[in-house]
Parts: sequence; structure tokens; C-alpha cells
Amino acid sequence: MKPLKPVDLTEMYITFLDAFSDYPIPFKLTKEQFVRKFVQKLKLDFGLSVGAYHYDGALAGFIFTAVNYYEGKLTAYNGGTGVRPRSRGFRLTTQMYEYLIPLLKAREIKQCVLEVLTSNDRAIKAYEGIGFERTKYFKCYILNNENPDFSKTDQSGNYEIKEVKIPNWNLYDKFCDYAPSFLDTSRMIDDNLANETIVEVREDDECVGFAIYQPSFGRISQIGIKPEKRRNGIGTTLMNYIYQNSILKKITIINVNEESEGTKLFFQSLGFENQIDQYEMILSI
Repeated sequence: MKPLKPVDLTEMYITFLDAFSDYPIPFKLTKEQFVRKFVQKLKLDFGLSVGAYHYDGALAGFIFTAVNYYEGKLTAYNGGTGVRPRSRGFRLTTQMYEYLIPLLKAREIKQCVLEVLTSNDRAIKAYEGIGFERTKYFKCYILNNENPDFSKTDQSGNYEIKEVKIPNWNLYDKFCDYAPSFLDTSRMIDDNLANETIVEVREDDECVGFAIYQPSFGRISQIGIKPEKRRNGIGTTLMNYIYQNSILKKITIINVNEESEGTKLFFQSLGFENQIDQYEMILSI
């Protein structure tokens, strides 16, 4: 076991593809997309990202770690754990955490957080054996429709969509039905603004809705509508803008809180499909 380094990026990419080759949701990332997703978006902390190595020096498994505040605590986020198929069965995930936790304590990190597929019983059992506990239930959605129907807009509203450079978090937080998961918190988005696009829907120069998304991946990071302005077509207007301005036309949003009925119904009404479900799990350290 040892920390990963930037010079390991090519080997990390190859190992990642192998480790997730049999994953229920295929990862078809180029190396450039891998770097953008894990180094830039995740803000990978190499000193706290662990590699497990074979005796011959080949990378067998990894934990990708990011550090930021989450729910008021300095948190280490597991942005990806993978073990190559031929290296499974040796408790490498447990061994990597045994190596990692003292490093986290030295940095005064108070908790670890991760997400895991609800169907991945083997991984859940391994994480619970380490001490992780299930804390939230998330739904993840994808829009595969090549010709989505975004006609449900309110033509009576004097709406204007405008891109902005600086997010107005104090306002946006009031528009959302649930707190975002670690990766889509305001702190993480602020660190990745170069890869995010922020759009606001304005009515008579008042912001009544917003969305933050990644055009390169078609991934929605946050979306929200002023409560008293909902069901007026503002959300659909935003979705149409996101779809038209995204390079990838498979639009995704991950980690919608299972308790947020209104948000779930909104995405379902536009043709989004519930692709996977995930547990958030937290380890106090």
C-alpha cells in the first residue's frame, strides 16, 4: 500500500477501466474524461488516495479520495474504490482503509463518506465490516430519449434564461428540496467552476430558478425552482436549455434524495429513468 501520485495517472486510468469492466453501469471514459472526472471534478487528493500493488509492482486496486467540509465536518470522500478482477478475494478494500485511516486522522479528518449501489451486497458488507453505516438513500436518473418532449412550458411567463459566472448560493439553497450529496455541494462546485455552467431563469429580472450542469458530460449538478413558482414550466425550460447545450445527450442527475417526492416526479414526468439506486455510507473516525 502507498499513496498514489500524479505520475501514476496512466496506470490509474488503465486499472480503473479494468476494475469497472464488469460494473452494472459501463464506464467508457477516455483518459481525458477520466482526468476531468476524477482529478478536476473530484479534486483528487493524491496524498490520501491509496494504491494496492502486486509484488511485481502492478497496481491492483485503489481508493480515490477528495477532502472538503460536508455537513459541518472535515470529510474524506471516497470518489471511487476499485479492485481488478484477478485481485479480488484478498480483502484489498479493507487493507486499503487500514492503511488510509491513520493518514486521515493525521489530517484531523472527522469522517469518511461514500456511495455504493444498493444492489452491491458484497461491497456493502465489506464497508459495514470496516465500520461504515448507511445514512441516506439516493436515486439516480438518466434521460436516454433522443427526442425528449420539453413542450410543457408556461408561455404566459416573461422568462429569460441567462448564464452567470458566480453562483448565488444563499438564494439557490432556498430553491432546492434536498441537501446535495458530497460531490455536488457548493464547496465542491466552487472548486470546479471551470467545468460547470450556471444558468438562471429570470422573470422581470428576478431569479426564479437555476441549474448547474456540466456540458461535457450532460450531468446536472444542482437544479432548483422558487417554491411558489413551481409547476409553471420553469423546470422544463431549464431542462430544454441543458439538453440543447450539452455535448452528450444522455442527461444524468445522481443522488436525488429518495424522500424528495417532488423532484423525483419532475424528472420522471420528463422521461428520465431511474438508472441505479445508491446508499450513502459514513464512517466516523
